[in-house]
Amino acid sequence: MITKILLVDDDIDDLESLNNIISDISPTIKVSVAKNGNEMIRLLENETQLPDLIFLDLNMPVKTGFECLRVIRSSEKWKAIKIVMLTTSTHWEQINEVYKLGADLYIKKPNSYSEFKDILSKCLEVD
Repeated sequence: MITKILLVDDDIDDLESLNNIISDISPTIKVSVAKNGNEMIRLLENETQLPDLIFLDLNMPVKTGFECLRVIRSSEKWKAIKIVMLTTSTHWEQINEVYKLGADLYIKKPNSYSEFKDILSKCLEVD
């Protein structure tokens, strides 16, 4: 059961949408937010309870989703965290690369709230 999620995205609107959708799906899930990869690393280093799941944007300034994924998967402490890449990109090379780096799932960000909610409900295994 998922009790804690970390959202990592440089787009404030996407972060807000994700947070609202997760809240709609399951208001008991605790959500933390990072606006870039460096913030994500600082949060993970300082957390007493690690997230069960990270929704990670691929295309961010400062540290890309690829770089974040490498850091997480190379850490003994963090490598068991489930990672869902959530991005607008549909380039096969990028999709293949994130799976090689250890992503658990790759999702293209949908355009509608209801579509987004359906996808996230499946990710969170909530009916």
